[in-house]
Amino acid sequence: MQYFYEQLKDDNGTGHVAVIEEDRNKADLVTLEAINQTTVSLKQIDCISILTQMSMENRYMNKKLYLECKDVRDYINWLQRLARNEEENLFTHSYVSETRGKSDKKIPWNCKSLFDAYEQYRWPFSYFDFLLNKKVKGESRNESKTVLDSLELRLHKAIEEGLNEDCYQICIMILDWGGVLGSDKKGNKKKLNGLKSELSEYLTKVKSLFESESVSLTHQYKVIINNQDVPVVMNAGFTKIYSLLCNEFIIYDGRVGAALGLLVRKYCEENHISEVPNNLGFYYGNAKNIKVNRNPSKSPYKFKSLSSSSPVHIRNNLKANWLIQKMFEDNCGEFSLLTHPIRSFESALFMIGYRINR
Repeated sequence: MQYFYEQLKDDNGTGHVAVIEEDRNKADLVTLEAINQTTVSLKQIDCISILTQMSMENRYMNKKLYLECKDVRDYINWLQRLARNEEENLFTHSYVSETRGKSDKKIPWNCKSLFDAYEQYRWPFSYFDFLLNKKVKGESRNESKTVLDSLELRLHKAIEEGLNEDCYQICIMILDWGGVLGSDKKGNKKKLNGLKSELSEYLTKVKSLFESESVSLTHQYKVIINNQDVPVVMNAGFTKIYSLLCNEFIIYDGRVGAALGLLVRKYCEENHISEVPNNLGFYYGNAKNIKVNRNPSKSPYKFKSLSSSSPVHIRNNLKANWLIQKMFEDNCGEFSLLTHPIRSFESALFMIGYRINR
């Protein structure tokens, strides 16, 4: 279990440590006196051990600290070997995909390597381009790349010029491309509507936050707009916007999380590691179709599922960004020959994570 902590003071100035898992509102409070007397639970002692190992200046793990962890370094080395496909059948995966709508048609899919998964990328999309005033459709890897490259350029231009309406329309198109738009009454469109009047400033500050070397795995993420704290929105939809907004920021949705979990499980199995390391416990997202399993857990390896918690999703996205960025600092075979190797690797994860066989 991974814990976070925060020093607090009550009205009398008494010192506390808040033991935080995922929800600050449910944090356990441990008095400093109790720490000194060691009259705390095992769960709390786990947290205190983290406290004593890290200075208050680095109380939440940032990119540098995360990548210095031995379990992270070892996993990156293993993942690089997998990406290079140094041995035949080093990684294989297969499943049967369910077609959308009322059709019962099943489509078999398999890959013989991580790069093979990337080459078989497929995403049927359809959205209305408000600026070109036409419907855009496609499903191939190159068609999605063309669309995303264009939307990325247009988004950055709109932000630079402070055009909130253009930012809004482009974000609508990104969400619609990803099939996660929602409506004015619920979902991502409703969330976007709430940010519309200050959207260019919001996106500018989110970009600065996520690209900062000091951003850490904390329990809340906010940006300041008009002298007010605005929580950063994160889910399977907004991660798509941020991936085009920020440098080397992957789309972390349920499928990508499922694939990361599967790879971590295989790494643990191959290296006889008894449980999932805290730093590698990536969250997966459940499929809308209950027939499709995306839970990579398999005894004794357990993974958690994403919920509506934006901070949890952000922490997973940041860890995945950092890990994959570091991974591609060295040779990763055919991936390294591509123009956008990180985005291409993300595409491979997306295809692998559609379904995890039980």
